[in-house]
Amino acid sequence: MKKKYFITAIILLFTGSLFNGCNNNREKVEEAKDNVVEAKEELKDAQAQFENDWQQFKSDVELKISNNEKRIAEFKAEIKTASGKFRAKYEKEVVVLEQKNIELRKKLNEYKYDGNDNWQAFKNDFNREVDIVIVGLNDIFSKKD
Repeated sequence: MKKKYFITAIILLFTGSLFNGCNNNREKVEEAKDNVVEAKEELKDAQAQFENDWQQFKSDVELKISNNEKRIAEFKAEIKTASGKFRAKYEKEVVVLEQKNIELRKKLNEYKYDGNDNWQAFKNDFNREVDIVIVGLNDIFSKKD
């Protein structure tokens, strides 16, 4: 009789542990599903943030590039009426700056998002390059006077 109770007790313990293990697995599955949902929401938020940041950055930079193009066109018009010495001196600089400006527009249009770290590096480098063109144009305009 003791043997019968002992076997029943062991079976009950085993069954209880089995059910308890299944509950733990269910909880883990539910937790994993919740984590996936949260990760998807965070990804959507990050993508939306990037899109907003990208659109703002792109419009700001396109404005700067367009302003550079206008200034280059103005300077080219002035060069046509200038003396030979002035023309020779600054014509090459303007062509170089114009080419950099064209390359910047191309680089902007070809950019593809490749993670936040790369985006930040691209944005910083691009702004630096745009500033170089702007400073170059400002230098030429200040020298011509």
